[in-house]
Amino acid sequence: MVQNARSRAPEGGDVAKSDLLQAYRRQKSEPEDNEQNNQEKQRGRPKRTSTGESIVVDFVANFVAGGNASFEPVKGRVLMSERRLILATSEAKTNIPITSIFDIAVGQVPKEVEEFFDYTVMVGYTNGRHRRTTVIGGDRDTIEKFSLLLFRAALNGSRAMVRHPARVGGRVLDTERKPTGLHLDYEAVTFPDEGGALSENGEPFHIDLASVIFFEVLERTVEDETRLVLSVQHVKDGQTVTSEISLRSRRKMNILGRYLRLVYHWIKSEVRNVEITEEGLEVLVGLYSTGEMAAQVDFSELLDVDQGVLDEELDKLHDENLIDDDSLPASLTPQGRFVVNEEIEDVNV
Repeated sequence: MVQNARSRAPEGGDVAKSDLLQAYRRQKSEPEDNEQNNQEKQRGRPKRTSTGESIVVDFVANFVAGGNASFEPVKGRVLMSERRLILATSEAKTNIPITSIFDIAVGQVPKEVEEFFDYTVMVGYTNGRHRRTTVIGGDRDTIEKFSLLLFRAALNGSRAMVRHPARVGGRVLDTERKPTGLHLDYEAVTFPDEGGALSENGEPFHIDLASVIFFEVLERTVEDETRLVLSVQHVKDGQTVTSEISLRSRRKMNILGRYLRLVYHWIKSEVRNVEITEEGLEVLVGLYSTGEMAAQVDFSELLDVDQGVLDEELDKLHDENLIDDDSLPASLTPQGRFVVNEEIEDVNV
């Protein structure tokens, strides 16, 4: 089942063995490594641009800026505020407003610069009536952290129209589209709204990225006009449901699709070669089903297996990075949830 997992989502870049979500979580939980940033924070003076904007990214990298026809990379500083991306060398500076970015492609090294870079993010943006491309290269961890912050800068705070659920299994529902916010979380896309229009159990509606099994872009009539809609099929509470997300901006819709495609393929690539026994799958599904109650459940009795067999399967699941601990209670990693959701989808088909 796991080795032949379906790949029905649009193909993205090669993100095999990526530290994508781990890097994202570290960005949330770890303090900045840059000593100067730490010192400035302690003094209460965050780094700012000459126009007073707070700097959220600052690192040295090699890049090709602004569609340079020579494709000769230069070394400089990459800085980003909430409003713009800045590529600066001793001789020139390229300012890219965040609102001008229409594409973010991670891990795809263009042929023109593949001899110079091992891992890149390619940023497409507009400059007046012209489309430009910049390629930023570096070590995988740095580029992925930066890329995720760039995705967040481009999308967080956007207003969306969401229809949830649009389908449950094969049944189409007449669910009204509702306005809401959009926020890229560390393992989910969350739709916060002060009015609670899409709240579930008191929490904002969210799509667990490990639960996504298929998505596609469709055209729908939204607010009396034809718009692109991202149709996302995911597993929720043991059921396959479909949610539809629409942003007024086609530029942002493209970036959101890139983001989902990237994370989907990262998680899928991590389980592509995982070998799991039937007993291991039962343990994984049992942990998924019991959730926070796992500590109070006798799993050997629940699954009707000897404790020694259970311990062995827990070790294997932990070694395959499907659970976060080799003893109970243990939580499923995004990869573990992906495996279970694929199994649920197989059963529901």
